[in-house]
Amino acid sequence: MSAVKSSSAASAAAPPTTISSEPAPLTRVSGKQWKAARKPTNRSMMAKSLSKSYENRIRQARDLKAVKHTEAELKEEKRVEKEEHRNRILERKKKYEEKLRQERYQAEMSARKRMRVKRKELKARAHAKH
Repeated sequence: MSAVKSSSAASAAAPPTTISSEPAPLTRVSGKQWKAARKPTNRSMMAKSLSKSYENRIRQARDLKAVKHTEAELKEEKRVEKEEHRNRILERKKKYEEKLRQERYQAEMSARKRMRVKRKELKARAHAKH
């Protein structure tokens, strides 16, 4: 009887473990039924004419980065030149507007001055007749 108890006690003490004996899948599954499973790119299987060495890829990336940097510099220079041109035009327009405003002001003031001088002359003539 004690042997029966010990065997049942052993089975109660050790919970059953479920370990999958299958290895992890080599494909990525999206979870969508209509999508096919994808495998990672295997560069060793590519044709030698298509594959590029690490140094070539790094050199190409560096060259591309240099070209993009040069393009960005040129774009920035062009933007600055355009902005300076726009500012010159605006400055010229402001000067022209100011000049017109001054001319109008001078014309108005000279008309007022002419009227004052004319009134003064009329007063002088009126005093001269008396």
